[in-house]
Amino acid sequence: MLLVCVLAEEYLSEKKARKAIYVRERIEWEKHIQHLAEEGPEAFLRMYRMEYRSFKKLCTIISGKILVNDEMAQLRTGKEGITLRLCCIVC
Repeated sequence: MLLVCVLAEEYLSEKKARKAIYVRERIEWEKHIQHLAEEGPEAFLRMYRMEYRSFKKLCTIISGKILVNDEMAQLRTGKEGITLRLCCIVC
């Protein structure tokens, strides 16, 4: 009986301990693009492995397929929903 209690206590103590959620900071897109532009014409290409104009074209093509729910984003993170451009760079 004592063994059962000890094992139950270990199981419950492990279950109580949850991993901390890592909250990432969002990129401020306009500042990010400006910084890359200051680095030079190849900076965006090096970072994202595509030219900036190709990236903009990709965003245009998939813009109707990616939906962001601002209300749920606000509830979950306390911030507004992410932009299409940020969705694209995550993928």
